[in-house]
Amino acid sequence: MAQIVDQFGRPMRAATRTELLDEQSAPMMGSVRSVQSGHPADGLEPTRLAAILRAAETGDATAYLEMAEQMEEKDLHYAAVLGVRKRAIRGLDVIVEPGDDSDAASDAADLVRSALDGAAIKEDFVDMLDALGKGYSVCEIIWNTAGRRFEIEALEHRPPQFFEFDPHNGRHLRLRGMGAGEHLSPDKYVIHLSRAKSGLPIRSGLARLAAWATMFKNYTVKDWSIFLEAYGHPLRLGKYDPNLASPEDKRTLLRAARSIGIDMAAIIPHNMELEVIAAKSNSNEGYEKSARWWDEQLSKGILGQVATTDAIAGGHAVGKIHESVREDIRDSDADQLAVTLMRDIARPLTRHNFGEGVAIPMIRFQPPETVDPKLLLQLMQVAGPAGLRIARADIYKAFSLREPDEKDDVLTFAPPVAPPPPSANVIPIRQTAARQHDHDHDHPDAVSDLVDELIATGSMQKVMETEIGPLLAQIQAAESFADIRVLLDRAAEADPGQPFRELLARALFSARMGGEMGG
Repeated sequence: MAQIVDQFGRPMRAATRTELLDEQSAPMMGSVRSVQSGHPADGLEPTRLAAILRAAETGDATAYLEMAEQMEEKDLHYAAVLGVRKRAIRGLDVIVEPGDDSDAASDAADLVRSALDGAAIKEDFVDMLDALGKGYSVCEIIWNTAGRRFEIEALEHRPPQFFEFDPHNGRHLRLRGMGAGEHLSPDKYVIHLSRAKSGLPIRSGLARLAAWATMFKNYTVKDWSIFLEAYGHPLRLGKYDPNLASPEDKRTLLRAARSIGIDMAAIIPHNMELEVIAAKSNSNEGYEKSARWWDEQLSKGILGQVATTDAIAGGHAVGKIHESVREDIRDSDADQLAVTLMRDIARPLTRHNFGEGVAIPMIRFQPPETVDPKLLLQLMQVAGPAGLRIARADIYKAFSLREPDEKDDVLTFAPPVAPPPPSANVIPIRQTAARQHDHDHDHPDAVSDLVDELIATGSMQKVMETEIGPLLAQIQAAESFADIRVLLDRAAEADPGQPFRELLARALFSARMGGEMGG
């Protein structure tokens, strides 16, 4: 039997019932695990930031983790883009599949699926993804063994500064204590490590990447605020005659200048002059450009693009490319989280409820399948002639409609009106064209000749069958609406064949010549 290892690859012993039920990492007053936190980002400057980052590398990450928390509270743009990345995974479906074909593996998958769909775990996905900013996150499992099964009652997110990495390898996580730290109890924690970059886990958090940008942007915003305070209002400049103005006159002029900025009203003697000088409208553009530039760098570093967060020109095509970049990052985050859930959620649930020999369920995330209603309508127009069958349930799902039952009051639509059958007074189009040709046989024209050719030989029909026939066959063999969308997009971008282009060119040329020659 394969040996059970923990998330750090170390052999793991079986947890006792007491260890499962005790809260090992709960905060305690007067200990190193206190809910009170420092604020190292206050007044942050380059030398201090470098010291904080260097200390985190060498084992003391408390100031770095507290600074990362403050960055989410102080920098609105960093909080926004990091929040977008954390919550992007909530739009994915959680798929749980049995580890093998046995009945026990199927039962284990049902148990894990039920646990992940419950509020106790699903609402904590964002807490697990706190590792994106800080490098790692820790949630302690609160077990419930009151019934016949071991169930997860809740996940308690613990501040990351409650833990520390082994100083010898920088990878094994321990509970902080007064001495060398305490090993974490088995089957008690969901530990998620973000792998935004290779190297030590403490250096892989996005907060380390964003710290310099947020600090320099904070300098810009601070200088911008000082500038607006000093020059955002017009400058009131009072002038007096040094030979005639007394000290009382000078005080009167100063009071008037100050009052104009507040009360917008003042009086001065007629021999004094008071001038209001407005600041230039573009005087603060440099500060705004600098702040926006730093925001764009944060967007690139966290979301991999700027089109979905910043007002960047480029049109629909650029927006689609940038959106796909963000989806790649989301899928990578989802894959990493799936591995964590299999190891720290599915494995202990399976082991404690079904024994060591049962295969652990497989967990993955996938985007929900969506269908473009407009594309579906277009497909329905060609589905009948192509022999493609479409399920009614898929139609209702695509349009977010519920299939009505017998008790529902449903809308009814009149069937399309069929064209009237030809009567004795109505001459078919083909017959009309033939009669017109007979009437003008002494004066034939290029358009009539081309119409006769198309009617007689069916050239256009053959060409269209050559062009569209393979497409209809591919649509009929497609397995999903997404595949059909790809086929239609590819057909729209492809150039038509040479026979079709030649026939169309002949038709257009003949029609134009016939019109210009009056025939």
